[in-house]
Amino acid sequence: MDDISLTIEQELLGRLLDTPEVLPVVANTLEPRHFQEEAHARLFQAMLKRHAASTSFTFSTLAADLNTDWRAPLIEGLSYGQYVARLMTSPAPTMMLKAYAADLRSQWAIRTITGAAGRVSSDQGIPTDRLQMLMQEIDEVRAALVESTTTRETAGETGASVVERVNAIRMGELATVGASTGFRELDRLTLGYRPGELVVVGARPGIGKTTFGSSSGRQSAAAGNGVAFFSLELAKDAIGARLLADQAFDKGQRLTHSAIRDGHLSDAQFEHMMAAEAEVARLPMDCDYAARLTVPELSARVSATKKRMARSGIPLRVVFIDYLKQVRASDRYRGQRHYEVGEITAGLHEIAKREEVCIVLLAQLNRGIEAESNKRPDLHHLRESGDIEADADVVLFLYRPAYYLRRTKEFQEGAPDALAEVERFETKLEVIVAKNRNGETGIVDLFCDIGASAVRNGGTRYGEHRQ
Repeated sequence: MDDISLTIEQELLGRLLDTPEVLPVVANTLEPRHFQEEAHARLFQAMLKRHAASTSFTFSTLAADLNTDWRAPLIEGLSYGQYVARLMTSPAPTMMLKAYAADLRSQWAIRTITGAAGRVSSDQGIPTDRLQMLMQEIDEVRAALVESTTTRETAGETGASVVERVNAIRMGELATVGASTGFRELDRLTLGYRPGELVVVGARPGIGKTTFGSSSGRQSAAAGNGVAFFSLELAKDAIGARLLADQAFDKGQRLTHSAIRDGHLSDAQFEHMMAAEAEVARLPMDCDYAARLTVPELSARVSATKKRMARSGIPLRVVFIDYLKQVRASDRYRGQRHYEVGEITAGLHEIAKREEVCIVLLAQLNRGIEAESNKRPDLHHLRESGDIEADADVVLFLYRPAYYLRRTKEFQEGAPDALAEVERFETKLEVIVAKNRNGETGIVDLFCDIGASAVRNGGTRYGEHRQ
């Protein structure tokens, strides 16, 4: 038995022994046959029997159900009771039980198929018959996996689960599902960053996609949500400077990310930056700077980050990807960007559902919008880019009026009215909720200081934004 499988089995059983009430998390998807260690399979079977009978299990009841004396030797130098007690010393994080169960099912499938292949290869029968036997075994394994991971339930069960969740929220026993975006009105419209959803944030270059993403991610992490930020384009110095500037702004100190990167700071500014660094260091936020990742590579890194955070008791809830153009597609649709984009967004949506996280994908809109009189983005600006709109649960567009006002002839010629208008809109950022599969659409006005990489609730002004 490989060490990884043994550890997974031990940690999963350790959590069930330590916290019996979490057994329902895996009761319908994990079976005793999925365990490779016989003693583990028997122990899990005893737990399932108690669960099916709606009774709890204890050390005494498990010993009785197993018809085992805890003092009986299990392995050299260790009794059954001692071994079971040892399992409880390193339990799996509760939030990882589903992932552990999936790993055990996969290991069982691999063992079963490998065993079948070995039997077929040693058989001396007709090759066609041997191949058919192997394919039949594989089909049976596949069917068993589908059955154990089925998402099917009755309408009554679905309704009951919703009622139970709503009641738990009303009683203060459960937090709302979505992780905060960091912005009150946006949370109200979208219900936050919800697990299993793909949120697309689209804008033209220079509008502030990365500023929005890094500020929203930092604020969501500050609210206690595990956050992963994949910067596929900007280097760590650029993202680090943005996070520090944004954090300093939260304390009423304006530091520009460009000044931080250049190192042109006064002694006082340096102290503010160091204070910001201490705050950022405490955030449950991981940053990854690998370039041009594929969807499978992103999937592996998200899964690894989720497990790493879970070991510290932090649930990974939001994953930012900056940005779509830097995600590498497979060779299947090489040269056909429309289909490549569809493959990428569908794959990211699948990751969000499988890992139960919200994926926030930053996307650059095409330059066609520049030729239009109204520069505010709309859904039709996405419809030329694969299946982004179809795959996204939520589509947000960013628009900064001052960005375009500064490019008018009147402003560049110094017209007083144009200068005044730019000043009036200098810190305004519109977040256009153009698609919201589970809620309202609309426009949320936010405060934005691009230089300080800070985005805050609407109406905020420098030095006045703290809650």
